[in-house]
Amino acid sequence: MGRWEDDRCVPHAVGRLQQPRDEGFEPRPVLLEQRVEGGGSHSVRRVIDNGEVWVRSTPEARGLRAAREPAPWVLQAKLPRDELAALGDAIAASGFFDCAPEYRPDHAVFYANDEVWTVHLNGRQHTVAVRGRPITDIPALSSVADALTDALADAAYG
Repeated sequence: MGRWEDDRCVPHAVGRLQQPRDEGFEPRPVLLEQRVEGGGSHSVRRVIDNGEVWVRSTPEARGLRAAREPAPWVLQAKLPRDELAALGDAIAASGFFDCAPEYRPDHAVFYANDEVWTVHLNGRQHTVAVRGRPITDIPALSSVADALTDALADAAYG
């Protein structure tokens, strides 16, 4: 079982978010997932189709305890419907679905992150892995990242 496949905290099927032992929680489809790994830390951000944005991160500083206990999911924001629709439109217009499955830097990279982005939109699913980001820059992925940042900012400061 990988770091993020712990059966108590994350989905068993791609695109579903489940919370442990919560009878009232209804799993919902994921619109966008961003996984970032670098410098000993790991984080996952998921935008659910109802606008909820969930985050889980495991910073290196948590040490041995982090290896035994999975990090909890934290609700970061709730995107209004118009922001969620704008995010979907930005993803569709970005060219994300035309990206290759993986990109790597063309030279040695230090202090960079590896990112994996997955989108489920209008019946389509695509995953793009980028090694050495931000040195490895993919314009379509940058557009999606900017749209997500804008949506989160608008949700926070509306």
